[in-house]
Amino acid sequence: MIMKTFFVCPGCGNNKKFKIFMRNFQVVKQSPELGIRTEESNILPSLRHNDNYIECQHCFQTFDYDNAATVGKKYIQTAQRLKKSAPAGAMSRP
Repeated sequence: MIMKTFFVCPGCGNNKKFKIFMRNFQVVKQSPELGIRTEESNILPSLRHNDNYIECQHCFQTFDYDNAATVGKKYIQTAQRLKKSAPAGAMSRP
């Protein structure tokens, strides 16, 4: 489940690039349009095994993993609702 988690920074709203610190350390890039991760670095061992946070690569603030994941889940749900409720031609503009 962790591999599919989409993050949004609660501080600045960044939804594209994060560092994840848990038992392992990893850098992820996401696509807000697709709602999925598009690139993940190799998993490296974390020197501090009790860490459980993410670091926003835009504002460099650290946030609780669960808090950023919850905001990300709400973001994806809202985006899907808006996509479904939009008229057929409204999403593409010349």
